[in-house]
Amino acid sequence: MAAIRYVATVTEHPDTLAQFYKTYFSMQELGRSADGDIALTDGFYNISLLKPRDGEELGHHHYGVEIDDIHEIEAKLEEFAPNAEIRKEPGDLFHGEYRIFDPNGIAISLSEKHFNVPAGEAKLPQIHHLAFMVPNNEEVLKFYMNVFGFRESSRNDQIREKNTSPTRWAADGNTAIAILPTPEWLEEHNMEPEGTNVKPGLNHFGYLVSDMDKFLQSLPPGSVSIRPDTRPAAEWRVSDPDGNPLDVSQVKGYEIDFGKWVTA
Repeated sequence: MAAIRYVATVTEHPDTLAQFYKTYFSMQELGRSADGDIALTDGFYNISLLKPRDGEELGHHHYGVEIDDIHEIEAKLEEFAPNAEIRKEPGDLFHGEYRIFDPNGIAISLSEKHFNVPAGEAKLPQIHHLAFMVPNNEEVLKFYMNVFGFRESSRNDQIREKNTSPTRWAADGNTAIAILPTPEWLEEHNMEPEGTNVKPGLNHFGYLVSDMDKFLQSLPPGSVSIRPDTRPAAEWRVSDPDGNPLDVSQVKGYEIDFGKWVTA
């Protein structure tokens, strides 16, 4: 079964970010490249901190999906996205073996090798949420469902009924996937609360933590802010040393499959 298991974050300072994630989110180091890239894991995800190449934009850059068989994906793309292109990736610790693009051109790495994360017991803090800001939200949701077999989340019916936002939610059995409106849409509809991160494309990912009070007290001063009560998931927002946003939740949790929530 396909599942998101990889995030690539582009940074000038992989060592600094790696130390932050290891110290505060208990992530383990998988390895380093000769170019200075560092791969970390929470036991399920591969979080690769990559040095910028070819003018890449800094920040959370793209994500990856574990698949069973690239030939199955090829067949799905032929049926549902016939203009999609499959490219080769190095298949090393910091990349998948293939790359495709969603309907908005956002890169998706694909791996038949679990993104080189060794089998083991995942422990909290653990990643269970991914969000990006894109146009064509309904089309993107259908793409994930048709190509990867992801499911709709239960909240989509409520969103469609209210018809006040193009936001859509998907789930793969481990991760709650938020398909958020573009920064331009939020601005046009006056739905951009102060402090909202409006980076287009891959915007943030989120952790589940077991003891929120202890976790918050451990963080560096100025790195955390509360999330609005109206948000369906995550109570707090943390910024890493590069300013990249991370959601954290204990009580609200994340809907990782239709009607199935994980909390701590």
